[in-house]
Amino acid sequence: MANCKRIFIIGHSGAGKGVLAEELAKELDWKFINADIIGAAGQIGRKLSEVIGKEGEKLLHICQHEILSHLCSQENIVVTTDESVISSDKCKEILGKEFTVLLEVGTSIQVDRLSNYRPLLPVKDFHEFLEKIHLEFDTSYKDVSNFSLSSDNGDINKHVKSILHAMKM
Repeated sequence: MANCKRIFIIGHSGAGKGVLAEELAKELDWKFINADIIGAAGQIGRKLSEVIGKEGEKLLHICQHEILSHLCSQENIVVTTDESVISSDKCKEILGKEFTVLLEVGTSIQVDRLSNYRPLLPVKDFHEFLEKIHLEFDTSYKDVSNFSLSSDNGDINKHVKSILHAMKM
């Protein structure tokens, strides 16, 4: 994607999407946009539909689609998204047409990163809960991404260089 005008960073909570997106935007001298509009399931300790209901989830997906559509009219932006953005077919369609980076994270690493302040509600087995979220989202994340990398080692500078290299291809 040599003529890349926008970069979307997708992945699970605790992957480090925001940190990576900010560093990438600085390196490119682009604008960083945080489009993570709701706390991810891992933050809450419940599936999104359990928190806001099915109707609320539908409205959230409409809002996410409107945000992504609007952002696609802008250039030189690095956008981090909500973990659930991949639940909407319309959002997946947009992300599939853009330079979309999947920032992967292993469940054990994710548990370590999130355990200091999440979940907000009690969860019997947090690792198992996150595994279920991975099963729900991972295939869709991979389907829409142009490039993926693991954040498990936490080497943000290396990740930025990898993305810059992928953009030139």
